[in-house]
Amino acid sequence: MRAAPRVAPRLHRPVRGFTLIELMISLAIGLLILAAGMAMYAGSSRGSLASQLETQMNEDAILALNLVQQQLKQAGYSRQVVPANGATVMNNYAGPAVRGCDGGFVDASLAFDRLTCTKGAGSDAIAIRYEATVDNTMPTAGTTPLPTNCVGNAISPVSDSQASPPPTVTAPRYALADNRYAITDAGTLPMLSCRGSEKKTAGNAIGDSQPLLSNVESMQILYGVASRPSAELAAAYDPMRHQIVKYLTATQLDAEPSTAVLPDLTEDRWARVLSVRVCLVMRSDQPLKDAPAGGALYKDCSNVDQTGTGGYLRRSYVTTVLLRNRVIVQ
Repeated sequence: MRAAPRVAPRLHRPVRGFTLIELMISLAIGLLILAAGMAMYAGSSRGSLASQLETQMNEDAILALNLVQQQLKQAGYSRQVVPANGATVMNNYAGPAVRGCDGGFVDASLAFDRLTCTKGAGSDAIAIRYEATVDNTMPTAGTTPLPTNCVGNAISPVSDSQASPPPTVTAPRYALADNRYAITDAGTLPMLSCRGSEKKTAGNAIGDSQPLLSNVESMQILYGVASRPSAELAAAYDPMRHQIVKYLTATQLDAEPSTAVLPDLTEDRWARVLSVRVCLVMRSDQPLKDAPAGGALYKDCSNVDQTGTGGYLRRSYVTTVLLRNRVIVQ
């Protein structure tokens, strides 16, 4: 009988763990991977927040510019009346369409022809005038609706026709919108605000300032002017009256020599305005976390690099509006 084969005994190696060096290397690699992942997450989160803030800022800027554009397109508007001789059609309102101030108005509650300027380095202000009707404003409710100003308050028809010569029949009184736009700082929240003529106990008066849109930090305005006043002084195209020759600030326009066409020198100069270039500096609704220590750079309304403060994003937006009620196309 054969003996069973003999199996050689299996050699058992001793069980060994990680050495301290291997463990430290593993931990270091793990920490690097974790740090890289956290950095990617933080960068992605910050980029997403910055994109969200920038999108909101762009939308706010579009709203603000559209609001100002809509008002400027109506500047100088007036319904037509027939004068006594029937030769020329005139308008109810024949005064300047706009009046601006560098640095804002000293007292924005005063009458249009009494407005004075601070001439400071802050945001500009502008007053816009036009005949208000229930068709070109949001009318009040009721059986006898009234036109409204820039903040939705009613305006009474109290102005008599300025047409010269006077119309053949007694012209009905009309409502004159006189809206003043400026930048106000409600605490730490800068806003585009407006105040305008509105119905009072004894006629119309300039009402209180009301905020329209927040996060508008600055408004700078230039005026495209002709060589001579353009209002209702010419029925046909005249390059001297209906061609823009230069853009001026409000201070520069006030310093222009008079053409001695209108008796009032202020009206003479501001009746030459054919277009308005508006620049708004907007800021983001919230500060950006982990913003650069020195502040983010942006271009101001003069196209000069500026450094932002408070961690907010900023950008300037520009639009040019033709005063179509003051221009006769060739």
